[in-house]
Amino acid sequence: MTRTKQQSVNRKAAASKRAATKPAKKASTAVAPRKQRLNFGFKVGALFILAAALLAYQPLMRRWQEKSTLASAPAPAPEITPEVQAATKVQDRISGKPVRLVIPSLNVDLQIADGIYNAKDQTWTLSKDKAHYALMTPEANNQEGNTFIYGHNRREVFASLSKLNVGETVTVHTENGHQFTYAFRSAHETSPTDDSLFSYQGAPILTLQTCSGLWYQNRYLMTFDLVEVI
Repeated sequence: MTRTKQQSVNRKAAASKRAATKPAKKASTAVAPRKQRLNFGFKVGALFILAAALLAYQPLMRRWQEKSTLASAPAPAPEITPEVQAATKVQDRISGKPVRLVIPSLNVDLQIADGIYNAKDQTWTLSKDKAHYALMTPEANNQEGNTFIYGHNRREVFASLSKLNVGETVTVHTENGHQFTYAFRSAHETSPTDDSLFSYQGAPILTLQTCSGLWYQNRYLMTFDLVEVI
């Protein structure tokens, strides 16, 4: 009995052992698929995150490139308007030697000859029917200086100058075809020795001179401001 019982007990113990180990095997085999599913889910999620990052990167890259292009692009050139063209044109020097003087309000239309100063006898070139442009002074121009034209106090020349009113205009025609229009500003009488007009510096003006006084012993000077050049 002892041997038979012992064999029976051993068989039962072995059967119990097999029964105890079977559920553990099922549990371990059930855990493996869950782990695989979790790993797959993580991989898919990582792929979605990477795809989203790439989609967001492209617009950001385009914006950065646009900003870089704008920053490196040269500034646009200023628009050339008629006002800018006019201002630029004024800066160009226009000048010419006076050859004709017209004073519409006095019905004066004179030819202008060269005026030369003779330092030896201290006299100027004069004629009975023409005005004279002093060659030692600047030509008519739109930049600077005092253009000096003089003439006898005769009916054929400058006898009527004193009748000119402030604001009235005279026109100087030049040998190269320009016309300089000046407006009368002021007049004064001085002595023949007054040479201050030759040291003038400033905006372009015109000075007309003739004799004055009972014995024509004085000089009558009229100052004109430049108005227009064509």
